[in-house]
Amino acid sequence: MNRGGHDEQLDRLTGILATMSREAAVAVRDASTALLDVDRGAAEAVVSRDASLDAHRRDVEALIPEVLVRQQPVASDLRLVLCAIRVAGDLERMGDLAVHIAKIVLMRHPVAVVPERARDVMGVLTGATARIADKTALVLATRDQLDAMQLGLDDDEVDAAQARLLSMLVAGWPYGVESAIDLALLGRYYERYADHAVNVARQVVYLVTGTIRL
Repeated sequence: MNRGGHDEQLDRLTGILATMSREAAVAVRDASTALLDVDRGAAEAVVSRDASLDAHRRDVEALIPEVLVRQQPVASDLRLVLCAIRVAGDLERMGDLAVHIAKIVLMRHPVAVVPERARDVMGVLTGATARIADKTALVLATRDQLDAMQLGLDDDEVDAAQARLLSMLVAGWPYGVESAIDLALLGRYYERYADHAVNVARQVVYLVTGTIRL
């Protein structure tokens, strides 16, 4: 394979990752809509579309041997391959976490999962996570180190909102144990989603610089 064909494969690899990041962002936004609006259709859509992210990860894994074997890669190519494997895993897991959120909505429907008392903090949590998702997609597209490092600060907002939620649940929660468990799980799912997004940003920094700086 000539270098032009090799570069096309690398471009395809980065293109798949970009698609995955956009789909993961849509998934968490739709899951949040389902959660806050008690929207069964949005929740079902999140679950049904998850197979696409799984397929994209398989495409990445299938493409890696082609990149490595058919032409001897340079150091930057090897970094891209290593990052692609890790990033694809993180993005697939982000999609899975959005599915977990959607499934809680489906399990409780037509009853709202989020009581009025928790709507404000859940609004902060879902909004901060959506911004992180969008920024992750942007970072993968632009490979901007500053935006990548900013994600670590954005993650702090998610962590703070999750902590507020947990404090609320242990301070005389009036809606029962089942509700408290649901919200504790939701907080964990959003927190883990943001953590995986930060992992993606770390890989972008590594891809650009050869070092991890987050």
